[in-house]
Amino acid sequence: MYKSLIWMAMAASCLSALAAAPPVVKNAPLSIERKLLGSGEQGQQGVEQAQPVGDFGVWHVPQYMPGYPTSATIWPRVITVRCRNQQCEGYSITPDMGPGEYLFFVPSED
Repeated sequence: MYKSLIWMAMAASCLSALAAAPPVVKNAPLSIERKLLGSGEQGQQGVEQAQPVGDFGVWHVPQYMPGYPTSATIWPRVITVRCRNQQCEGYSITPDMGPGEYLFFVPSED
């Protein structure tokens, strides 16, 4: 429980900076493309249902985590993912993103 409270406090402070960039549709169902070594359940094809993170306008989906979960940084990171009609492009984990344990995304419509 203590770990959850710390995580929520850090996420709130980090994600508050995103308030100026509204999501496509706040907390509406979103799906994201599964990518090998990236977004979605590994070893599967198709799309994954993304889950909203609180009321911050950011989303999370299971993803590839290099190393072990405890090797990830303890602060959350947010990336922008292109979406159209509530369907988002997948992403692959790159070194500049860091380990993927606390990686969230913000939908952006082109």
